[in-house]
Amino acid sequence: MLLRLLPFIGLLLLGLPVLELVSSIWLASQIGWWLAFWLFASALIGVGILKSWRLTTAWAMVDGLRQGELPLGRLFWVGRTLIAALLFIFPGPVSDVIGLILILPWPGIRSVPMGAAAFGQTPFEQPGYRPDHGAKNSSVFEGEYSRVDEAAPKLPRQPQD
Repeated sequence: MLLRLLPFIGLLLLGLPVLELVSSIWLASQIGWWLAFWLFASALIGVGILKSWRLTTAWAMVDGLRQGELPLGRLFWVGRTLIAALLFIFPGPVSDVIGLILILPWPGIRSVPMGAAAFGQTPFEQPGYRPDHGAKNSSVFEGEYSRVDEAAPKLPRQPQD
């Protein structure tokens, strides 16, 4: 199915620069030199989106994996954001409109549970663990400790090279 659409996608990609040129000439005749400001501003927006894209990708993955999910919706959003940033950098009003449509929120693909989350557990939950094991509203924490003597002699510091 995808192979049948490939020639149409190729024609669309080849026709986009021509469409951009024609629309830029028409828009320049309508608004004048403001088009140059618009193209410069949209390129700066695209570069700004690309700079924040790396952090967005990392946090989307970490957040989804922390919840025990395969974040397909978040990855789809990050991919759309990358394509939108590249379209903002590409000069022309048509690519800016397409980039704006891509960056708007869509009702997307939900995350797919994986691992322990698929069985109703969080990824860090142990099978026999019950958080309400102690008395209700108890402020007692069980654990081990060791006392450190404050008057113990300190080790000499090594000189820094």
